[in-house]
Amino acid sequence: MNPEGLLTAAASIAAVVIVVALLMLMWRTVSTHNDARRAVCSDMIFMTVAALFLLHSLFFRSAITFEVALIAGLLGPLSTIAYARIITRGRR
Repeated sequence: MNPEGLLTAAASIAAVVIVVALLMLMWRTVSTHNDARRAVCSDMIFMTVAALFLLHSLFFRSAITFEVALIAGLLGPLSTIAYARIITRGRR
């Protein structure tokens, strides 16, 4: 098997795992009644979508791929920080 075939197989396995995780996260977000769990699940959903984007960018190259991944990685945790501040009512 050539290296390109191994990359395709590994990316396919990773995509299946990430999609299964995404579906379980969506189910958990809908089924829970706790707002804190919903906030954590929404952050995890955001990161799994970012991971799917990175897997997609392995095969379909674009000039903006690096910037999108960088912005997603840097700005993704902001909602977690904001929700933590809301839960603690601004105390540090």
